[in-house]
Amino acid sequence: MSISLALTFGIMYWLSQCKLWYGILHLLRQPMVLAVPIGLIMGDLPNAMIMGASLQMIYLGAIAPGGTLPSDEGLAACIAIPLGLQAGLSPEIAVTIAVPIGLLGVLLDNLKRTYHSYFVHLADKAIEENNIKKMRRAEFWYPLFCSIPLRVIPATLTLCFGVDAVTAFLNAIPAWATNGLSVAGGLLPALGFAVTIMVIGKKRLLPFFILGFALVAYSGINTIGVAVFAICIALLQGNYVQADEEKGALGFDDDDEEGGF
Repeated sequence: MSISLALTFGIMYWLSQCKLWYGILHLLRQPMVLAVPIGLIMGDLPNAMIMGASLQMIYLGAIAPGGTLPSDEGLAACIAIPLGLQAGLSPEIAVTIAVPIGLLGVLLDNLKRTYHSYFVHLADKAIEENNIKKMRRAEFWYPLFCSIPLRVIPATLTLCFGVDAVTAFLNAIPAWATNGLSVAGGLLPALGFAVTIMVIGKKRLLPFFILGFALVAYSGINTIGVAVFAICIALLQGNYVQADEEKGALGFDDDDEEGGF
């Protein structure tokens, strides 16, 4: 593959990981979504979509506890689909290519989180100085641009030299380095759950947390079923809270509704 085309897909991978807007974060990095621009660039949209659908099945039920990726579907799609289209591979072969690529993406993500902690301290210092512009640069712009070489270079080199180069690179990494990054990555779910507990660790929200845990642990309902229940409960709770706030704003109370004087 030419260096210009490989660089294009490397930049595409970086854009899919930029987190410019969390509302579409998980949509942009999905293989089915990335397959569209890849297919248009390679001039073979139908086969790109077929490969993207095959890759999507691997990550369909994948979750990121505490923000830690089990596998990087964005990198897998940006490498496996172009290589598969160029070599005329079947979707099944493209899936086998994507597996080691996804593991490389996890390694890169753990490395990114490690050195990005420096920008967190910069942001904290900016808050102490009451410097909002400096805080915004430290929490968003610096990490965004520092991620360019970490995302673009590995993806570009992999597309230029092939998957065998990735496998050789993973095997050449010292055990102490991979173990250290694995330990650092293992701490991130605990941090993510701690942040979540800080949000839901309120007396009025704890019953919902316990109810969700009980549903998952004892009912046998899958994740989709629990999510449906959670959405319905959240909507009902939101409606009740909104109704109470509207009554309070209008000056009504329970006695007024019951006809009391």
